[in-house]
Amino acid sequence: MVDEINNLIVNLTSAVNPVTVNQKRLFQPLTTVMDFVNVMKSRDGSKIPNVLEEFIIKNAKSFTFQSMDTCTIQTEVWNSLIELLRDEEFSSCHSQCLQILKILSRDQQHLDEIVTHSLINLLIDKANLSLPQSSTLPKEFNGILEAQKCIFNLVFSHLKSRTLFSETSIAEAIFMRLSVDNPSSIPHEVILFDLKILFLLTALCSNCRPSLRYSLHGIQRLTKYLEHCTANGVDHLDCSTVELCCETLKIIFNLLLSNDKPSNLAVDTDNDLQLQCHLMKIIRQFLLINSNTVKKKEDLKSHAINLLTSMSFESYEELIPPSANTEDGFQGCDITTLVVLLEYLDERLDKPARVLQEELLPVLTVLIQFSKTNRIARKFIRSRVLPPLRDVMHRPEEGDTLRNKLCRLMTSPVTQVEFLVAEFLFVLCKENVSRLIKYSGYGNAAGLLAHRGLMMGHPPTHVSTYSSDSEDSGTEEYKQAEHSINPITGSYEPERPNPLDQMSEEQKEYEAVKLVNMIDKLQRKGIIQPARVGEDGKPRAIEHVMELQKD
Repeated sequence: MVDEINNLIVNLTSAVNPVTVNQKRLFQPLTTVMDFVNVMKSRDGSKIPNVLEEFIIKNAKSFTFQSMDTCTIQTEVWNSLIELLRDEEFSSCHSQCLQILKILSRDQQHLDEIVTHSLINLLIDKANLSLPQSSTLPKEFNGILEAQKCIFNLVFSHLKSRTLFSETSIAEAIFMRLSVDNPSSIPHEVILFDLKILFLLTALCSNCRPSLRYSLHGIQRLTKYLEHCTANGVDHLDCSTVELCCETLKIIFNLLLSNDKPSNLAVDTDNDLQLQCHLMKIIRQFLLINSNTVKKKEDLKSHAINLLTSMSFESYEELIPPSANTEDGFQGCDITTLVVLLEYLDERLDKPARVLQEELLPVLTVLIQFSKTNRIARKFIRSRVLPPLRDVMHRPEEGDTLRNKLCRLMTSPVTQVEFLVAEFLFVLCKENVSRLIKYSGYGNAAGLLAHRGLMMGHPPTHVSTYSSDSEDSGTEEYKQAEHSINPITGSYEPERPNPLDQMSEEQKEYEAVKLVNMIDKLQRKGIIQPARVGEDGKPRAIEHVMELQKD
C-alpha cells in the first residue's frame, strides 16, 4: 500500500501545464530565489504570472531545493505565495501558486516551521472544503484540484500537517461533497482526490477513525455513495467510476478497523450489523461482475475481498442468499459468490513467492472464516477443494487441482501463506487430524500440527465444534489402495523388500551406530536440531541424540 502511494505522489505531483519554448522566452529567467520573492512582493501583474510559470517549469520534477536550503529562505518563499493566495486581485494566479506549494511540499526539511493552522485553513478553503463551501459547487475547479494535491502531499509525508488536518472539519466537508444531489457534476479528479485524502487520513491517523465511523456516520455515507455509483448496475461501470469505488472500499476498510467507540456516543450494535449486511449486498455485486466491458474489474474484486476480511462474520450470509435455482444453488443457497472466490484463489496460487502474501492472504482469510461460521459454505467449498479421493497414485502436491496447488503451498517459504493454507485445509476437514493427513500427507501437515500441538493427534478429551453430519470421502479407489498408502507422503507406495532382512545382527548394530553418529555430527554443527514430541503435542528439542532412545 505504501509503495502504491509513493508512486502516486510522484506521478500526480509532477504534472504541470506544458509551456512551449517560445513561451519561456517571453520573460527574463530569475537568477536567485530572492528575486522570485521580490517579484511576488512587488505585486507587478505583468511579471508575476511569468515568474510563477518559470518556477513551475524549472522545478516540476524536483523533490529537494538546494537554492532554498535554509529555513529562512524557504519560509520567505512560502509566505510570499501565501500572501498572494490571500489577495483576490491576483485570483487568476492562484492556481499557479498552489502548483508551486504542491511542489515545495515534497521537501519536508523545514515544514515543521512553515506549516501553521493558518496555512492549513487556507488550503482547505482553496480546496472548497470548508464546511460552508463544500455543499456548493464553484464554476472553476483547477485551483481546487491543485489545493487538493497540496493537501495530499502534506497529509502523506508530514506528521504535523497530518495532525492539524485531522483536527479540522475536512473529513465532514468531503462527506458533504460526496452527498450533493448530483455528484456527477463534480469533475472526476476532484472526487478522486477527496477520496484519496480521506483514505490517507483514515490510514495514517488512527485516532480520527472512531469519530469518522460513528460520529460522522462515515460507513453509512460511503455506502450511500457506492449505491449512487452502482445505481445503473455494475456490469457497465466505466473505468473512472470503478476507480472511485475502489478508493471508497479502501476507506471503509480503514474505518472498520476501529472498534473504539466514542465515550460520549451510544452505538447501536444491531444497526451497525444491519448496515454491514446492506454493504455486503453491494460487495456481492462487485464480486459477481462478469462483463468484459468493465476495466479494472480485478482491482475492484481485490479491494472487495480485502474489505471482507474486516467485516462482521454474521454479515457473510448475505453473500449466499436463498435461491430456488438448482443451477446456481447448493442446499437452497445461491453459491455463485463462492465459485468466484474459489476461481480468484485458483488464479493466484501459482504466483511468484514475492507476491504470494499480498495476493493470497485476504482471500484465504475470507474462505477460512466463511468455512468456520457457515456449514453450507464449508460443505460447498470442500466439495470443490477436497472432493472424494480417487487419485491415490500421486502425491497430494503433484497435479493442477486446487488440492494439489494448496498442498504445494503447505511447505511454502512464505510463513504466513504456509500457515493460512494449512489452516484452510484443516478447517475444511473439520479440524480432524486424520482427515487432514489423508488429504495432504503427514509431511505437508507437520508444520500446522506442530504449531497446534497435534503431532500425536487429538487428545481423548477433544470435542469437535463442527456439525456431526457424515462427509465420507472414501472411494473404491481409495479403499482398494488404503493399506499401501504411505501416511507421510499421502500416496500409494508398492511394497518393497526390507533391507534389514538380509543383514546379520552385527551389521544392523553397525548401521545403527553409524546413523546415530551422523545425526550427532549434524546436530553439533547446527545443521539439524533433533526433537521429540512433548506432552503438549508440540516438538521439543533434545539435548543429546541418545534421548531418541527413550520410549
